[in-house]
Amino acid sequence: MNRVRASVIGAVAVLGAAAFPLAAKAQAIAVFGGGEGEACWRAAMASTLIHMDSAVEEARWKADSISKCDDALAGGVLSRQDRTYTYVNRAVLEMSREGYKTADDNLHEALRMMPKLAEAHVDLGSTMINMQRYDEGVAETQIGIDLKSKEPERAYYNLGIAYEFLGKLQEAYDSYKIAATLQPKWQDPKDQMARFVVQPVNLSK
Repeated sequence: MNRVRASVIGAVAVLGAAAFPLAAKAQAIAVFGGGEGEACWRAAMASTLIHMDSAVEEARWKADSISKCDDALAGGVLSRQDRTYTYVNRAVLEMSREGYKTADDNLHEALRMMPKLAEAHVDLGSTMINMQRYDEGVAETQIGIDLKSKEPERAYYNLGIAYEFLGKLQEAYDSYKIAATLQPKWQDPKDQMARFVVQPVNLSK
């Protein structure tokens, strides 16, 4: 990758990065009360961490988990809020198996019901970034941040990915740095920052 000087923000300039990062992160939303709605949420949470030795077993687990979401949505007992959250959680599961188009549809349905749901905007941004629609991904993610997403570190991490693919290396580095600052125990943003070539800037010139 060629080194490209980015615009200077603060006291460092970013000159380049060694390799591109992994996929953008998604956010599940809690649904309590038992039943398939809660099962869908818990599966969505697990899907951001799970890695089975067998790809076949993992694919079957994700398909079964999505079926629980479908059962919850078809059951007619969810409140409007929990129904919205279940669409978000279903989208998270779809993203975990790279079903980005279906995730996009699920998130648009969630936002139709709750247009100011921050996590849905962040997840929609994640979906767009993973579909290589980077400018749209940045816009949606920023909306989620402005609406006070409960996990802003994930949103900033996703911004870092999008900016990097757009060639905006300074903005990418700064976004990863914010994510690392917001969640110091999370290693991923630190790993991304470590890939960059950074040099001090003499602001007196």
